[in-house]
Amino acid sequence: MNFKKYISCFIMYVSISMILVSLFLGNYNLVEAKNAVSAEGAISSLVFGMPPTTSTVNMNTVQKFVLSGDWRLITENGKVTNFTSNFYTGPVNGANNHTHQLSNLRVPSDSLIQVSPDRSTRIIGILNVGTNGKNAWNDVHTVITISNERTITIKLADNDTQNHFMNQPIYGIVKHIKTD
Repeated sequence: MNFKKYISCFIMYVSISMILVSLFLGNYNLVEAKNAVSAEGAISSLVFGMPPTTSTVNMNTVQKFVLSGDWRLITENGKVTNFTSNFYTGPVNGANNHTHQLSNLRVPSDSLIQVSPDRSTRIIGILNVGTNGKNAWNDVHTVITISNERTITIKLADNDTQNHFMNQPIYGIVKHIKTD
């Protein structure tokens, strides 16, 4: 075999190998759309009363806000049909306590709820936020992440809520999740 044919065969072998490896790795990381997901859990979070640009925090003096409540997610045919969350929030000293309601989650019509091999999912959409049962903010950009079927993180766009949650996520746990 002459040198040019050897190089051509080598390049073809490497190319085919790379294609096969990328297909294998691509399939390994593929996620599947679930026909139905039903999940619920508890909100249990702490938000610090400081601007997001704060670089040093004195834990003895920073104001702390407790968030406690519940959440629920339902999908059908890979689409969100319901997401709600109701939680109490207020400073740890008990002053100015109030409630929040998250409702009417909307995701792009072409987005299917995907569950990864490690049983995690990420939902990007917009929802409405209420305070004490009354509408406070509409069309709040939101990212909801369920990790390993164990925890939930709800990130509300700071600008859409007049910095109410101080650009900090709301955390919780998954008590129950069922996928079909």
